[in-house]
Amino acid sequence: MNSLLLVLVLVTSTVICNAKRPSETQSASSFLPSTGRTCGGISPLTRWTRTSRSDQIRMNIDTSSCRFANTPMYFTSISGIAGHYLLAGGNAIYEPTPNGFTINVHSTNNESADTLMAWSAQYQWNVNWFGYLP
Repeated sequence: MNSLLLVLVLVTSTVICNAKRPSETQSASSFLPSTGRTCGGISPLTRWTRTSRSDQIRMNIDTSSCRFANTPMYFTSISGIAGHYLLAGGNAIYEPTPNGFTINVHSTNNESADTLMAWSAQYQWNVNWFGYLP
């Protein structure tokens, strides 16, 4: 377990140190060279969408550029200039595959999906992610 924790810390540090800020029109892409075992990137704020719930938004993360042979363990965080500390669910991975996954977030203050969509653009909420194949 300690070795897995060390790997997660090292990969997270590498993602943070090597990541570049995505442009608003850029699709999800990889900023770490794929080793077949680890790969990460930043999915930009333009990929947020509404869900069927009135208080939730979602992002589908495309990891196909990583060319994972199997479904990796995915890890996420949300970055921005404000307000992202009010989000819950950003670390919950749904429908993971070798080519991507989904996260759904809602506000801890019960804000509407419309408000969250507006804030995602205003506060530049990007999703930082990486995948690891043990």
